[in-house]
Amino acid sequence: MLEIILDVDTGVDDAFALLFAARHPRIKILGITCVDGNTNLSQVSKNTLYVLDRAGAKEVPVAKGATGPLFGEPLYAEHVHGKDGIG
Repeated sequence: MLEIILDVDTGVDDAFALLFAARHPRIKILGITCVDGNTNLSQVSKNTLYVLDRAGAKEVPVAKGATGPLFGEPLYAEHVHGKDGIG
């Protein structure tokens, strides 16, 4: 069993990675940290919880992390990931 902790900014790409990891029979997700990235931290957290719910993995602990980049202003990818980050 591979035990992992994921650090995500749940947009389309991370949503797929979360689904894969949550449903894989040989992967155990110990926890997930969410960071501002594809969209703002609040929306990233909502997206992460939504994906985990849909994957049947509500029990996975989720924590909020960085609220923005270390330097500069956030550059959200709404043109790729939609306004909510997961299109």
